[in-house]
Amino acid sequence: MAEKTITKPELIVDQPLNDPWKQVMVLPCRLRVEAPVAVFTVADLLGLSPGSLVRSSQKEGSPASVQVNGQVIGWGEFDVVEDALAIRLTELCDAHLQQG
Repeated sequence: MAEKTITKPELIVDQPLNDPWKQVMVLPCRLRVEAPVAVFTVADLLGLSPGSLVRSSQKEGSPASVQVNGQVIGWGEFDVVEDALAIRLTELCDAHLQQG
């Protein structure tokens, strides 16, 4: 599971000063991407040490859910950019699917 709190957007489109959305564009959001682990026990937890690998039950190339503030917004695939793990968005949810 990887989490990142985005405190400042990298790109903000110029908006009129009277635009009510301008004030909320800089609010922090919690972005979460999960890599499921099928079986993980207390014994597995206690056996962790630096360098341990935890095998995910997610198959290579299969989509991982991408959530913002606990709501699924889409799916993506893990990728490596330079020396960092990244998520490449492959699909975004329709807004009406998230309601209800």
